[in-house]
Amino acid sequence: MRKKKPKTPGERIRSLRGDLTQVEFADVLRIKQPMVSRYEADRETPSPRILLRIAQHSGASIEWLLTGKDTLSVNASKPGKRKGRSAAKRYMTTQDLLESAAAGLGYTMRPETREFVKMMKDLFSSSDRMQKVLEYNRYLKFVDKPKSKK
Repeated sequence: MRKKKPKTPGERIRSLRGDLTQVEFADVLRIKQPMVSRYEADRETPSPRILLRIAQHSGASIEWLLTGKDTLSVNASKPGKRKGRSAAKRYMTTQDLLESAAAGLGYTMRPETREFVKMMKDLFSSSDRMQKVLEYNRYLKFVDKPKSKK
């Protein structure tokens, strides 16, 4: 018997959860179990941050999670069934990644989204700028570390 294709984002999330319980999947995503339940029942759409975590965990693209279509990856026919690094991660260009992220952010309906996407495209267009941002991020992590009490 052939499995039917998941038609909704909730069904796709459920299929990607696999044999994990909702509690275990929630731990992987760093959220609470009731949120997983709401996502799977299509009562709520995951935020872009959670969509990214689901995509990273499963190897499925954010585009597939949201729409059921996967135009960016090479193995679009079997999202979530990939072993090791996903084909989407191996073969996506920087532009593909930006477009995928922009599509996911577009669902937020926030006016800042276009400005943020433009800023990210500008950032990714220069490896020097990207390196500076990464160095600054490392600096912030170092500076913001809580001091241990002895």
